[in-house]
Amino acid sequence: MTSGHPKRPIDPVGRMLERVAVVLAGLGGIVLLVIVSISFVSIIGRFLFSSPLLGDFELVEMGCAVAIASFLPLCQLRRGNVIVDFATAGLPPRVNALLDGLSAFLYALVASFFTWRMYYGAQDMFRYSEETMLLRTPVWIPFLPVAFSFFILSICCFYTAYNSFQRTMRRI
Repeated sequence: MTSGHPKRPIDPVGRMLERVAVVLAGLGGIVLLVIVSISFVSIIGRFLFSSPLLGDFELVEMGCAVAIASFLPLCQLRRGNVIVDFATAGLPPRVNALLDGLSAFLYALVASFFTWRMYYGAQDMFRYSEETMLLRTPVWIPFLPVAFSFFILSICCFYTAYNSFQRTMRRI
């Protein structure tokens, strides 16, 4: 984390984004607890009764996708993404803020692209009635929360890029 970054947003837009991101992360945590419980019950069933839960890996796979995507917006707002700053550590703060802004902007473009493709992917999965192999669960269902998480992530990335560019301008 580059010095000078506020840990939490102080403006109204940032606080609202953080509230949404915290709720998403909380829901992602609940999803993780559910899939851990599913795995636990399946392992116990396999051990005690030689009968795991049918489709447990399908549920874990979908749950992990939803949970991971739901953590990304908060991670971006808190600047928790892994950065490699050995090459930029000695640069002036203005240059680091510019690089932070550029990277956040590029991340916003990628997140926006993923949002767009996940939305259309969900439509295709719905239109063609794509289902999981064992449970026959519609595949489009987990696409929706993942697409929403990527949408919020893209907004968070644009927000952090804007803030980084503002820091760059203040230091000129």
